[in-house]
Amino acid sequence: MVETVPAEPAWLLRHLTVPVAAAVALAVGATWYATWTSADVLMALTPPSLLRSTDFVLFFALLVVMMVAMMLPSALPMILAFRGMTRLEAGRPTRPVDDAATALFIAPYFLVWGAFGVAALLALMASGLLGAITGPFVFASAVTLVAAGVWQVTRTKEVCLTHCTSPMSFVMHHWRSGRIGAIRMGFRHSLYCIGCCWLFMLVLFVSGSMSLLWMGGLSVVIFAEKLGVRTTLFSRVIGVLLVALGALAGTGAFTAMGVR
Repeated sequence: MVETVPAEPAWLLRHLTVPVAAAVALAVGATWYATWTSADVLMALTPPSLLRSTDFVLFFALLVVMMVAMMLPSALPMILAFRGMTRLEAGRPTRPVDDAATALFIAPYFLVWGAFGVAALLALMASGLLGAITGPFVFASAVTLVAAGVWQVTRTKEVCLTHCTSPMSFVMHHWRSGRIGAIRMGFRHSLYCIGCCWLFMLVLFVSGSMSLLWMGGLSVVIFAEKLGVRTTLFSRVIGVLLVALGALAGTGAFTAMGVR
């Protein structure tokens, strides 16, 4: 019989061991530093140059690093839940943790997020929604913010967030044994996470112009949302704030057009 383990992300985080906490802190700090130092390189890469395979690989790698910086803290409870489950045999923690399987669970999560970032940025570059925005595109920021706010109250967001805020439930219900199973589970988790946060990323790209300040703010929001504390209320409050920011951005765009 499988032991009953609290599913709350906060409970899992409170039981972090010092070595794991130190490793995570080091990884997050290193990826934030790498993101900061490579920001100019990332923005200098444009669709024509990305036709070269070396530039495209660099573009993808930089996006993966950015996603690790932003998403590792919020993904940590799920990673801990999976890592803990690798110790179980016949429902009892009798084996050492399988760090290799845990790594294989983590890798697809960030690779899929990196691929999403590449696809989103290329689409935004191609449509002219990055950089200096003129004409009707001045409302792009307002529209993106309002869309992100509305997404917060959709059924799809609710379902995806439920899976993200119940790590032990996700791991137990979607468990696949073996290393290939770990990859499949990591891929499934990434899809739920993208369902939760894809519009947050568009807000970062369009409204935040990929600034570190916006990255930090959205990282905190995503982490807080996935802690599972008053999830519905918190999600609705974030939605209202995003819509309000969108209204302010729209008003500013109207004013700017009137001045011209």
